[in-house]
Amino acid sequence: MRRIAVLSDQTKVASVSAVCLMALAVVLKNVLHVPAAELTRDMIVYIVIYSGFWLLPSISAGREKKSRFDRPLFWSLMVLAVTAAIIAVYAV
Repeated sequence: MRRIAVLSDQTKVASVSAVCLMALAVVLKNVLHVPAAELTRDMIVYIVIYSGFWLLPSISAGREKKSRFDRPLFWSLMVLAVTAAIIAVYAV
């Protein structure tokens, strides 16, 4: 019998954050043509922001889920919204 691995909530949000951070770098560099010096400087800030998304679900991991904000879907949607907002700022 094959065992199926179940990802933790923190792993799910961290995976979405990592994919969005890589997509952000690709879009900013190759689609919006942000200069390399500016992109390098700004990516440090974005790494810190996305690291917060990796850590936030772990804060609530020790308690039972009490609200809709304690779900990985909510945090994943927040990561996507932040990514879209950053791209929109550069596009304008």
